[in-house]
Amino acid sequence: MLNEFSRRALGVVFGALMGLGYGLVSTYINVLALSGIPLQLNGPARPVAVLIIVLFGGLLGLLAAWPEEAIPGVIVSSLAGVLLSSVAILLEVRESPITLVETFVGLFISLLPRAFLFIPVAALVRWVLVVLENQLQYAEFSFVKIALSVVAIFGVSLLSGSVHLYPKEARLGLQDTHALVQLGQQAASREELPQPLKAVDGFFQRGRGQYVLAVNNNPDRYPVQRPFADYGVDEYAVTVRFDNKYRFVCIYTPPNVSPSCGEY
Repeated sequence: MLNEFSRRALGVVFGALMGLGYGLVSTYINVLALSGIPLQLNGPARPVAVLIIVLFGGLLGLLAAWPEEAIPGVIVSSLAGVLLSSVAILLEVRESPITLVETFVGLFISLLPRAFLFIPVAALVRWVLVVLENQLQYAEFSFVKIALSVVAIFGVSLLSGSVHLYPKEARLGLQDTHALVQLGQQAASREELPQPLKAVDGFFQRGRGQYVLAVNNNPDRYPVQRPFADYGVDEYAVTVRFDNKYRFVCIYTPPNVSPSCGEY
């Protein structure tokens, strides 16, 4: 039988383990899938981000394991997960007050669905604690069952992190924009620029040096004319930000292969 301290301590350990798996995959999956693409990093450096997620997971595990009864712990942990993740998302929004308001409204609307997403996390922690507690009641408990339970909780966290992989169309947009910038920087005159970049004011003069790319599926926020998209077709906007503060965006509207680019 686990005592109160042991239950809570193990809750921290299992929660941190889930945070580690989720943090590693969610933070590095796009870096590995898009090797060579200078992706923009929102928030802290990636190793620091993983550490923060591990601590976040440990806290949620502690809250899940804190009450003696499982259901109150699961509820409190899921609500805390929603609150802390909302704060983290808002802290990453730096583009404009309008974007901040849009993000806040989106977080508020998705409050209940996101709460249900955190319930399995807390429930998994309690499940492993139950398995461990049941096994410890026997003199010859099964190390295999305990090990499989820990492997299961880590495996679920790895799979959860994989949902952060950009969709195929977004990855293609990032790769294409990177190739456009590389070609544009090699141009000796404005006439030699790739066709999509000829419409970007200031690229030939200021599109130099290091840059980072980011992608989102909200192209309407950018003042760039583009073809009308068919109903249900996902468009992606790839932003390019140079170290010299110059920036532009390329919007990909299927089935058009060539993007619509412009400064913003």
